Formats: sequence, structure tokens, C-alpha cells
Amino acid sequence: MAKTDIFEYVGELEEEIEASRYAKLSKTNKVIDEKIVMEIIADIKNALHDELDASIKIMAERDQIINAAETQAAEIIKKAKRDAEAMAKKEEVYKLAYAKANSLLENSRQNAQTIRKRANQYAEEVFDDLEKYYKESIDLIQVNKNRLYKKSEPTISTKDDVGEQS
Repeated sequence: MAKTDIFEYVGELEEEIEASRYAKLSKTNKVIDEKIVMEIIADIKNALHDELDASIKIMAERDQIINAAETQAAEIIKKAKRDAEAMAKKEEVYKLAYAKANSLLENSRQNAQTIRKRANQYAEEVFDDLEKYYKESIDLIQVNKNRLYKKSEPTISTKDDVGEQS
């Protein structure tokens, strides 16, 4: 027999019972053809067995699908965690690099300020030395100029000078 719906077999069984006749001298007991009823019951068993097999296959497939989905979900979660950790590490590296850059920038500013201050001090010392040198040079020029003027003045001899010279 071809695979048929179980409810059809149950319907056949009901029809067989309704179509059967009552036993002699009884209005409640019917005589049923045992062979037909047993065939219908066998058909019901076969149909139930087929349905049960199909249900077991469907449940196995469902379990495989669920397991595959759970495995895939676990992999997605692992990847998401790895990605999140990588992003956190990148963020941490970025923060460290940013802090390092700020620190280097601040150190550079301080070094530049120190170098500028030392350069100004050095320049001031050089200017002080130049000023001292030029003052000494001007003083020396003035002394030499005065000597030159004194030597170039005509000397007039007076009696007093003559007497002293002798």
C-alpha cells in the first residue's frame, strides 16, 4: 500500500465498524470482520512507523542544524572577541603612542626653551665681552690719541724750563 495519512486508516476502521452488523440477539455487540480490521491496524502501524521514521530523521536534521548553528555562533562570538581584543589593543597602542607623542612634544618644548635660554645667555656673554673689548679699545685709542696730541704740541721753552733742563 502507498503511504497514506493515518487519519484515513482510522476513518476506514470507523467505517468498517459502522458497516458491520449486530450480533444475534444483541443491540450493542457487533460482528466485525477480523481480517479487515487487522489489515487496517497493520496499515496504521506501518504508517505510524513511517511517520515515526520521518520524525526521527527530521529531529536528527534539526539537531544537526542546531549544532551547526551553535558551532557557527560560537565561532562568530570567538571572532568577535578576537576582533574586540585586537581593537582594544589597537586603542591601547594608540593611547600609548598619543601619550608618548605628547611626552616627546613636551620634552621638545622644554629642551627648546632651555636651548633658547642658554643661547641668550651665551649671546649676552659674547656681547658683554665685545662691549668690554670695545671699551678697552676706545680707552686705548683715547690714551694713544692724547699721547699723539701731547707730542704734536709745540714746546715753548721758558726760562724755567731751560734752567731745569740744565
